[in-house]
Amino acid sequence: MKKKIIGLVDGQSGNIGSIKKAITDIIKDKPYQLKIIKSQFDPYQFSKIILPGQGAYATLIANLKKLKIYNSLKLYLGNNFPYLGICVGMQILSDVGYEDKTTKGLGVIHGEIKKFEKKNLIIPHMGWNSLKVKKDDKILTTTFNEKDFYFVHSYIYEKVKASAVLATTKYGKNFPSVVNKGNIYGVQFHPEKSHKNGLKFIKNFILN
Repeated sequence: MKKKIIGLVDGQSGNIGSIKKAITDIIKDKPYQLKIIKSQFDPYQFSKIILPGQGAYATLIANLKKLKIYNSLKLYLGNNFPYLGICVGMQILSDVGYEDKTTKGLGVIHGEIKKFEKKNLIIPHMGWNSLKVKKDDKILTTTFNEKDFYFVHSYIYEKVKASAVLATTKYGKNFPSVVNKGNIYGVQFHPEKSHKNGLKFIKNFILN
């Protein structure tokens, strides 16, 4: 049996070690192989792509362009192929981000990335917080409702259609913590740092 290829994008904006280990553990003894994406790639080669992001929106977009990943990823997403964006990997699905400077995003799930309005909040939002699942989905099932995940971020998805929001989280106000369009998913939390709930989520994405 030919193995399906899972692509993990190394956008040079953070350590991919923990997500790499999580994927490796999940696909062990299964018909999948993991390939790290560090440059231009064939969008039709991969059955799933995961992009973990840390750091700033503008930096990640600039790195993807510098590494010649950006155009390949645009083509991949334009075909509605399965994608999971984590933290900034989720945020760059938007139209525009305002971190550091105004930066155009991938424009896949319409919305803007803006900084938390402070109002007595400690920014960044860091630590464990729960999901309010809005609708059942093959990846984010209602079994994840009220389950805790690990967050670390200062910016949130705004002006996004309710139909594109699978789950919200409350920190000062409710913000989108899982967004979706077709086979494309974005999560604001770090599933690779969220113990069994996070691993279950990654497993759902890879195996479904």
